[in-house]
Amino acid sequence: MPPLSTCYSRMVAPGVFGYDLLVISPKFTALFKSVTVGLMVVAGGTAGYVLIEKMDAFDALYMTTITVTTIGFKEVFPLSTSGRIFTMVLAFAGIGVILLIASEFARTMLETDLRRVLGIRRDLKLMKRLKNHIVVCGHGRMGQAVVEVFRQRGLPFVVVDVNPDHCRELEDQGQHVVRGDATDEKVLASTNIAQAKTIITCLADDAHNVYTILLARQLNPEITVIARAVETGAEERLKLAGADRVLNPYQIGGMRLALTAIKPTVTDFIDQSLLGSSVELELAEIVIDPASQLAGKTLAGAEVRKRFGIIVVALKRGDRAIFNPDAQERIEGGDVLVVLGPLSAIGRVEKAVQ
Repeated sequence: MPPLSTCYSRMVAPGVFGYDLLVISPKFTALFKSVTVGLMVVAGGTAGYVLIEKMDAFDALYMTTITVTTIGFKEVFPLSTSGRIFTMVLAFAGIGVILLIASEFARTMLETDLRRVLGIRRDLKLMKRLKNHIVVCGHGRMGQAVVEVFRQRGLPFVVVDVNPDHCRELEDQGQHVVRGDATDEKVLASTNIAQAKTIITCLADDAHNVYTILLARQLNPEITVIARAVETGAEERLKLAGADRVLNPYQIGGMRLALTAIKPTVTDFIDQSLLGSSVELELAEIVIDPASQLAGKTLAGAEVRKRFGIIVVALKRGDRAIFNPDAQERIEGGDVLVVLGPLSAIGRVEKAVQ
């Protein structure tokens, strides 16, 4: 992974989200340097007139300004020979600095999309208002698949990626994106991770995923962490770093291919229930609020299937999961119901349990 300083990146300093956004790319660095040289020339010219001609500071600054800008107004008073020599040197230096700043400014304007630059602060202000969103670190093939699901379902999310092309694509789609290295604390904090619900690490190697998990846990100890394992056997290291769940896409993909060959009808049904279909079938999880109308009732007493037209596939209570629960199983606050049914029915259940 290239260092952050070589990327077209967002860098942050204290102020907005606790951090104030400052956008600096290599294109702007040269311009800032040329402006700094110009200020140094002005400061040197002012000091020179004070020392050589014994002028006060304001007159010295005035002489420096009309000399560097080649305006050529009348001198404050006749200069000595040393003063004239200094003025000639300062004039040539001023011409050079003006040409340098003008060329760097023109190059920067040609190479930079000002609309994007000016829109970054607005984007981060919008991100500041996000709550219970999902942070996706990495927008490679895996990250793109994750983002596509969130986008289709209208879920709030922020992507962190160092690749300028990936970021530009997301910006064109109107998505929240932060350009930078997810292992940089300031970059990760700029996603408003303190208010995020979940972080998904899809970076290119396990070392970067581990470091990102550690930073995420530091910035938001309550966040749910889902990590992608790149190498076989990395699952345990990622869990030790603080990941709640670790997925190995190669292992899952291999199992999926095998099950498709062995049980094609079952895998088709899973596709329909998880990824959407023409019948709008949904396999979802419903968290029971302690104050909801279902809490304290049995599955039979709540008449879940009759009232909402859904099937309770499983009930999770803490670390214990009950598959195909009995009709007399009591629903308690904090339980998670895994249900299967049409999207409209899922929506009615979610309102009932709030």
